[in-house]
Amino acid sequence: MILLLLALVLVLIVFVKFVRADGDFTLLSKGKPKRQDIQDKVFWITGASRGIGEVLATQLAALGAKLIISARTEAELQRVKTQLVGTGKHASDGVKILPLDLASGEDALREAVKAAHSFFPDSGVDYMIHNAAYERPVSHNSLHFTYSSNNIYCVYKL
Repeated sequence: MILLLLALVLVLIVFVKFVRADGDFTLLSKGKPKRQDIQDKVFWITGASRGIGEVLATQLAALGAKLIISARTEAELQRVKTQLVGTGKHASDGVKILPLDLASGEDALREAVKAAHSFFPDSGVDYMIHNAAYERPVSHNSLHFTYSSNNIYCVYKL
């Protein structure tokens, strides 16, 4: 009976850890983010004007990261940057805005990559978080365009 009770407690503990890791067992082994792994690193986040991208920018800034935030609307990016002032080590000078429309074509994307590297010339871009998406009504052509727009960064070496 005691063995059964211990097994039940163990299953309950694993379940609680699973729920706290957002249902992903791989996150269980990671633990909390370590400041030394993030501090002073340059993160380029697309889709940073709202939602997940905005939250990521806030959390990374609080951990001392330098940020390049991108989205289509510069005004929204400015709003996010204003909110980040005073949050973290590099919040005042370490947040750069790079307006970017994924549907703007490969040449514009190449220029965006060059601009991103120029913001922090001593370190370049350490991590790219491609959070933005471009969607259209579904048809064969629009589905192909959406796929290629959303995966274009895989072609460029950061």
